[in-house]
Amino acid sequence: MNKAPSQNYNIDIKRLFERGNTATKQNFSVILRCIFILLFIALAAFVVLFNMYNIETVVQLQEMQTETYFFNMLLTVFMSPLMAGISMLAVKTERKQPINVISLFMYVPFILWLATAELIISLLTQIGMTLFILPAIYIFISTIFTKFLIADKQLRPFMAIKLSIQMCNRYLLQLTILFVIFFVLFLLGMITFGLAFIWIVPLYYNVIGILYNDLFGVQEETQQSQPVANSGETHFDA
Repeated sequence: MNKAPSQNYNIDIKRLFERGNTATKQNFSVILRCIFILLFIALAAFVVLFNMYNIETVVQLQEMQTETYFFNMLLTVFMSPLMAGISMLAVKTERKQPINVISLFMYVPFILWLATAELIISLLTQIGMTLFILPAIYIFISTIFTKFLIADKQLRPFMAIKLSIQMCNRYLLQLTILFVIFFVLFLLGMITFGLAFIWIVPLYYNVIGILYNDLFGVQEETQQSQPVANSGETHFDA
């Protein structure tokens, strides 16, 4: 596994958004199509749930807490490799690697590890919510790189969670500011009746992916760039 860069790394949020915006221009069409695929799968899953239990009102859905809980668990398991796939699109864009819609399904072989990690994080978040909202927010922020570490470096779930938390603790203040900014952007997206999400969501994936690559992928990227420099070839095809 590649070691993380030194603690001298500084998260420049302004520069990070500039790079994320540039990456979004490069891979916008691919990420947008992947987002629509994810939305379609989630919508189809809910349609199946409603038809299975003849749910017609919100009250009926609220009364089925047990069924809804297990449905959410199954959906989390099923979607986990796809969420890793869309997250890794930004990393591959940053590394000048080819991407396409098929990349969304590349990490299905790691579904067991990814699903286990997602379920652990979901459980910890729920526990954090019962205690107070701040622990839940901390868990969300500090585990943000878990799926990257499993998909990119094939780490086991507990190791990926641990490494993500250790790295995020170094930059907790900057990461908190970063997510506050995205929270404001998502609120603005709601004001525009969701139209702004067409750009905000891909931007979010790109910013987090670029940050992951800065924190965890520097040595790997350096090693890959050496033969490229010698051969004069390019491997990016967005």
